[in-house]
Amino acid sequence: MAKVKKEVVKETSKTRVEFVSTGSVLLNLAMSGKGKEGGYARGRIVNLVGDGSSGKTLLALEACAQVYYNLNRKESDLFPAVKKVTIVYNNVEGVMDFPIEDMYGEELVKAIEWVRFDTAETVGRDYLKRVKDLKKGEFLLYIIDSIDAMSSTASKKRAEESIKKEKDQDGSYGMEKQKYFSSTLFPRACEYMEGKDATMICISQVRENINAGLFGAKHYRAGGKALDFFTHQVAWLAQVGKLSKEFRSTKKIYGVRTKAVLKRNKVAKPFRDAEFDILFDYGVDDMGSMLTYLYGGAKKIIWNEEEIDRIDLIKLMEDNPKEYDKLVTLVETEWNEIEEKIKPKRKRRFE
Repeated sequence: MAKVKKEVVKETSKTRVEFVSTGSVLLNLAMSGKGKEGGYARGRIVNLVGDGSSGKTLLALEACAQVYYNLNRKESDLFPAVKKVTIVYNNVEGVMDFPIEDMYGEELVKAIEWVRFDTAETVGRDYLKRVKDLKKGEFLLYIIDSIDAMSSTASKKRAEESIKKEKDQDGSYGMEKQKYFSSTLFPRACEYMEGKDATMICISQVRENINAGLFGAKHYRAGGKALDFFTHQVAWLAQVGKLSKEFRSTKKIYGVRTKAVLKRNKVAKPFRDAEFDILFDYGVDDMGSMLTYLYGGAKKIIWNEEEIDRIDLIKLMEDNPKEYDKLVTLVETEWNEIEEKIKPKRKRRFE
């Protein structure tokens, strides 16, 4: 049975970016190079990309919960102490089938400001005004779910006219939206967010690129070059497995395994990836995912020099935060040791 005993690699570099947890230590590490203190960059724009079963919306809800329940307890070197948290969830798609109250608490559901702005211009005006009005000690988390479901004001008017006249609409099919993103929303957002404690998470759907050719990208997402240029973290998500149990000769799926690949990262090393489990009616299984990272699928694990069943170890950590912290330390150490091993062993060119 594998047993991990390693020292934590201490970081002494100056803090330039601070983070909001994703709900998964492994995803935090891929996103930011930090475990318990890592995640989505505060004061930046984040893009989550994936198909309909990859966990994008659930990760957005996890971010809401992490912010609401934990952010005011975190010490910051870059921002004033958080006294007020505002969470805005723009549910453009209008569908939310999760049992959110059971998963994250009725208190959070009531605290979130649920809006439904279906045009890029309306979302832009709302977000920019909120960021501009943000005061010291206030934090804003703004979720757009999703970029693809939004239209532009011009295309919406064309669609309405088409219905009235009973004729097919013609036009630039979403180019107005991309133009607004690249010329107004994202440039202005980056300008307004300077020094403000605000984070925007944009969700994008994966689309198949039928004109990719032999060497082109097989998939793309809406938003155009604006998302490439102005986002600081872009995570592409994909379902890589299903979690199932058999009971009375019947196999049932109770969760999925998701892989996140950081295709763009301005705040940590890019192209890192992480796998984590999502359990139906529960959310991200942080502890179970970390155990899988260290011990694979082992059902019995050596812990505190004793053999213990995996499920009993999870219960132990749920009841004892110090045991959970031990697991986090082991995962962070393992991750940092791998990073250290692959680092180029070259003489510094500039002193």
